[in-house]
Amino acid sequence: MKENWIREVLCEHEGPLLRYAFRLCGNLETARDAVQDTFMKLCREDRDKIESYLVKWLFTVCRNRVFEIL
Repeated sequence: MKENWIREVLCEHEGPLLRYAFRLCGNLETARDAVQDTFMKLCREDRDKIESYLVKWLFTVCRNRVFEIL
């Protein structure tokens, strides 16, 4: 199920994404917002289309979201 996959991805990658976002912006709340938005976007994506490059996708979306917020 997609919900289980999202949960697994969240458990594995939330911490690294939060640290990455914080290094980019220097603000914990902004970093949290960017990571939350990243996972919200993941919920709308087709798993089959992004699974082969999931980590790259997550970090790219997160970086772009930090820059949009700033």
